[in-house]
Amino acid sequence: MLQHLLKTMWKRKGKNLMISVEILLIFVVVFAVVVGIVYNLRLNQTPLGFEYQDRWSIHLDGKVDGFLNPDLVAKTSEQTRHQTRELIDQFHRNLKAMPEVDAVSFVQYYPYSFSAFRSQMRKSESNKKVDILSLNMDSEASEALGIKMLRGRWFSKHDEGSGIKLAVINQSVADALFANEDPIGKTITSANSKSENPELIKVIGVVDQYRYLGEFMGNDNIVLFAQESDALVPLTNLVIKVKPGTPRNFEIKLHQQLKQVRSDIDYQIATLTEGRDEMLRQKAMFFVPPVVIAVFLLLMVSFGLFGVLWQNVNSRIPELGLRRAIGASTAQIYGQIVTEQVLISSLAMAVGMLFLIQLPFTGIFAKFMDWNSFFVSAGIAMAIIFTVSIICALYPAWVASRMSPTDALHYE
Repeated sequence: MLQHLLKTMWKRKGKNLMISVEILLIFVVVFAVVVGIVYNLRLNQTPLGFEYQDRWSIHLDGKVDGFLNPDLVAKTSEQTRHQTRELIDQFHRNLKAMPEVDAVSFVQYYPYSFSAFRSQMRKSESNKKVDILSLNMDSEASEALGIKMLRGRWFSKHDEGSGIKLAVINQSVADALFANEDPIGKTITSANSKSENPELIKVIGVVDQYRYLGEFMGNDNIVLFAQESDALVPLTNLVIKVKPGTPRNFEIKLHQQLKQVRSDIDYQIATLTEGRDEMLRQKAMFFVPPVVIAVFLLLMVSFGLFGVLWQNVNSRIPELGLRRAIGASTAQIYGQIVTEQVLISSLAMAVGMLFLIQLPFTGIFAKFMDWNSFFVSAGIAMAIIFTVSIICALYPAWVASRMSPTDALHYE
């Protein structure tokens, strides 16, 4: 049976080649879309490294002498530093005095804020560089955001004034810069510094991950720096942890409490859950166009494939009629048409796999695809193509199976 199918397919190699090329192209498109979906589904299942439930974000917006006014940074005096420290302490005291609030922290960027600062770091005694995302946080950020330590410790108020810059790194940075050694107590420095004596930064802790940009953030290298309360450029974002069950209208009470600290600042208040929902909406809009394009192409190919198969069946009336005349059953004719289409699809996808398998071999898209995700994505794409091919072949196969030997006699 298989030998007969291969012979008949070879006799129609011109038409089958066009069908194969069409299936090959759509297979590559579907594979690319599936790779993106698999990659993002895996990211969505990866722990964030922080907690967003029962957390609120507050952005301090407005120019305040000695605190938010960048024009005064260059003129900062010890007195202004002291005023800044006092203002930050006042925010902490007033917010913690609220019975609904469990923890308060100043951070450079709160989660789901779509903000990032990119730079490069290196081990102090090595020239190996890694790209990083960095953020400044105070000593209470770990509690406010539920950040868990793998090794070492978080920043402490006792660290302030020590003159040593401190950092907590994630496991990705530890693996990249300190492979096979304990990073705690080691020093890193900016890879972009041109100074002969660059500032050294002491690593005091390691977290598994801190994916503050959300569920679809990759496994980026993260370095968290300790922020002192009298820094030249104070942090203007707050994260507060509230007790479970705190109602949404708590915002009114929170705003009133903030205004008691400084009434000349505009406060933008939201829950991290709302920030997460907005991030998911934006990601959905990002995913919709490629998925719609892939579905559209799949439909166009399906219609074209259906028409070609139907035309092939009509052009093979003498062959199919002869097979019926010599005893081929309806099921055999039906199976022949469907099996031919499966073989053509298999051949097209086999050629596609010869090209696509180079991707994990070369590591071009290593960030998005390892061997496991490659085979998962390829399997899903193949299943989709096989399903479409078989569906398109069902009706032409049914028409062919209903053909009688007399149809061949009337064929001109």
